[in-house]
Amino acid sequence: MLSIDVYTCYAVSGAGSLVGLGLLAMVRTEQARVSYALGLFRWALLCLSALLCVQLSPLNMRPEVLKGAIGFAGMGVALLAWAFRQLNGRRTHPVVGLVLTLLVGLALWAGALLGSDSQYVHTIGVVFCLVSVGMAVDQGIITWRNGKFTGGDLALLVAACEFALNWVILLYWVWTQSGPYPSHWLYMPEWLTPVTGLSFALLPLAVSSVVFASVNDRLMQQLRARSLSDDLTGALSRRGLRELGERMVALQSTQATMLAVLMIDIDFFKDVNDRYGHAMGDDVLRHVTNSVRDHLREDALLARYGGEEFSVLLPVRSRLEAQSVAERVREIVELSPFETPTGEIRVTVSIGLAFHREDTTLEEDLARADAHLYQAKHTGRNRVVAGD
Repeated sequence: MLSIDVYTCYAVSGAGSLVGLGLLAMVRTEQARVSYALGLFRWALLCLSALLCVQLSPLNMRPEVLKGAIGFAGMGVALLAWAFRQLNGRRTHPVVGLVLTLLVGLALWAGALLGSDSQYVHTIGVVFCLVSVGMAVDQGIITWRNGKFTGGDLALLVAACEFALNWVILLYWVWTQSGPYPSHWLYMPEWLTPVTGLSFALLPLAVSSVVFASVNDRLMQQLRARSLSDDLTGALSRRGLRELGERMVALQSTQATMLAVLMIDIDFFKDVNDRYGHAMGDDVLRHVTNSVRDHLREDALLARYGGEEFSVLLPVRSRLEAQSVAERVREIVELSPFETPTGEIRVTVSIGLAFHREDTTLEEDLARADAHLYQAKHTGRNRVVAGD
């Protein structure tokens, strides 16, 4: 039987967290969503690094120091789940994410301070099982909805499922067996101890590697997009839309998704230029572009089609999902006025929505979306009109 020192695993986990924290601290990106996710990953690794304090503490104090460190470790795992959601385009409201993270830590610390040894190991099992299973289910839903499986996505999903299964078994053992409880507080079958210990030890480095590779891939995509981008807004140019859009259309026959085509036009944009000047109008165009981009998934293509008109190509699993995305884009522009020293400039957008069909070209799809946009403009503006 493989024998393993769980305290050493804790120390490796804490040290690996600091290494991962240093690695991710060097990553820079202009993408607001990815930058936000990186911030969450850094906080997660900082919390997990608290496990290193256990190895540095006196031997007679380790069990008590560990109780505090386990609370931070629980918060770290919760932050990892939140960060992966953010990185994959599924947002959690900051207040909700912060409250859930703090509840995880408080539950573990309360169990340590107020409960018996039996109650504490039960608390550890329940809390980590809920967080790990939730993370695995969420990652599975994200992978399924994306309709494609990259190596990084599958590696992350397998790791999340292994971590969750580990804690499900541990929770079952906690509820069906009674003491004596080990000083490292991970109460489990003997054969599971090496797996759990190694999971804790390797988790920070594995996460850092996956995140670094994922962000690096996104940065490479960003550099490629810049070569095909519009100078003013940073969105794709029409040339970029044609080149990348044709590839996206070609891939649809091999994907379990459909392709939504959105045409977006800023309402009464001429009035903005006339009232505030063209320089301010350019600032408004950049503001609207950033607002739309930050609320689209990474696999969407956003292009400036001409003037104040934009187009979006987005793989979706249903027409309802496409309608929901279009409405969310419309709402975020309406609710995000452009701030100036003299006050707010409020703008709205009209959106036409169409879907790619096997018997149509990309240009024909854009033309149909543009026709629906024309209908939206002439039926009141600030609305979404979907066809097909």
